[in-house]
Amino acid sequence: MRDNLVIIPTYNECENIEDIIRAIFLLSTRFDLLIIDDNSPDGTADIVKSLQGTFNGQLHIIERSGKLGLGTAYIEGFKYALKNNYQYIFEMDADFSHNPLDLLELLKSCQKENVQLTIGSRYKTGVNVVNWPMGRVLMSYLASKYVRFITGLPVYDATAGFICYHRSVLETIELDKIKFIGYAFQIEMKFTAWKHGFGIEEVPIIFTDRSKGTSKMSKKIFKEAIFGVIQMKVKSWFKKYKQVNVKVSTQKATA
Repeated sequence: MRDNLVIIPTYNECENIEDIIRAIFLLSTRFDLLIIDDNSPDGTADIVKSLQGTFNGQLHIIERSGKLGLGTAYIEGFKYALKNNYQYIFEMDADFSHNPLDLLELLKSCQKENVQLTIGSRYKTGVNVVNWPMGRVLMSYLASKYVRFITGLPVYDATAGFICYHRSVLETIELDKIKFIGYAFQIEMKFTAWKHGFGIEEVPIIFTDRSKGTSKMSKKIFKEAIFGVIQMKVKSWFKKYKQVNVKVSTQKATA
């Protein structure tokens, strides 16, 4: 059984990719790294492949035919992680909005006895976001409040994309039935894990907006999250979730 795999989807991240790879490999704990590149025209994949000889056996890449969506990239990465026997599987952005040092805190949290999913949370201890326009901060913060209200999911940062899963979560969730491909994917994965009874813990982080490259957020992605949450909740009324044999935290997030 291998230990830790960080999955980073990329599209046009040539300005960040080498730096984030090197930063992760400098950590005191070993993390293997899987880049899933959606045919970036800026040469992101070529940079990754040029570094594979330096980080032999630790740096992996999957090249896809085009922009197929965040959710499908992570699903492909999850299947790779399970096939290759990784124990802890991480989601992370390429642009340093997620501090590589926080991988250690997510791992530490996920190694607790009754925790199988840890979330790098921007909102557990207030609003810990740097360099975002106020409108975007409000949109993100209120989206998480909306998700809690509609679904009952007991987390402060429902749309967070800095995650650590124990492999048992990904083995239990029917990955091919995860519907959403944008940021609603993050909500659906957390909601499904919670409904199965997995223990969830949020780790406070400071989220810093990218200084290089371009954000991939769009109005279409935001609409999918808003309207998809209602659809997801309604469908859950008619679905049976296999309950796992773990103690689940009963802490409720407050508004």
